[in-house]
Amino acid sequence: MQEVLATRISRLSDYETNSASLGRHSARRNIDLYVAVPLAIVIAVLGILGITSSQLISSITLVILGLLATSLLTSRYAVKELSQKLTQTADTTFFKEWTESNFESDFESAADLWLVGVSLTTMIRMRYSLIERKLRAGHTVKALLINPDGLAVEMAEMRNYGRPNAERARSEIRNSLQDLCDLSQVAPGKLEIRTIQHPLGHGVMAKDPETASGAIYIQNYPFKTENGSRPKFVLRAKDGFWYDFFKRELYNLWENGSQWSCEAKGQ
Repeated sequence: MQEVLATRISRLSDYETNSASLGRHSARRNIDLYVAVPLAIVIAVLGILGITSSQLISSITLVILGLLATSLLTSRYAVKELSQKLTQTADTTFFKEWTESNFESDFESAADLWLVGVSLTTMIRMRYSLIERKLRAGHTVKALLINPDGLAVEMAEMRNYGRPNAERARSEIRNSLQDLCDLSQVAPGKLEIRTIQHPLGHGVMAKDPETASGAIYIQNYPFKTENGSRPKFVLRAKDGFWYDFFKRELYNLWENGSQWSCEAKGQ
């Protein structure tokens, strides 16, 4: 019995050493090991000296086996978690459409909603009533579009697949601005509208960016490539560096935009 336990403890020790790179679970596994090893040594010494009973050995053996089982289960969980991280590919990171993500639920639950895009035509048209409800509920919305009267419109159009049409783009932007101006009347002060004189490399929907539950949804604006704004991906506050990176860029875009006056534009 003592030799079997000693062998198991030795194997466990080797396993623990090889799996130390599994991260945050290693400390818990080591605690199990630190308890199991001394107990096994105690059993071996007492057995050699012949000063212990079979009942005591059986009890301690059960304790050690329980510790081994706990340690192995914890290790299995850690291995599974690491495996999931290592098997992430571009197909699991990027989306073709927002329906593959939690976009809609995050959009609806956002108390502080940020929208950035060339015209935001589809975003506003499909969610007009939802934005209206959010404003009535006291949520805040910030929208940033390309200025329809600037050169950035032509530059943005040159990215599109197919024939560029700056006048069509300007019309779409103005229509979106009109919709936003109408929405701003629902809850004055809750919806801010800005335009920017720079072409945008991507569109953004950000949910509560300053909170621990923050999320930033990003869609790439490709150059002369079919299938629209792809790839799409999402970053969450827990993602750390890259979340902070895109959040800073979002704020930089906003700070470099100019407030759009609905009254001055007759909207």
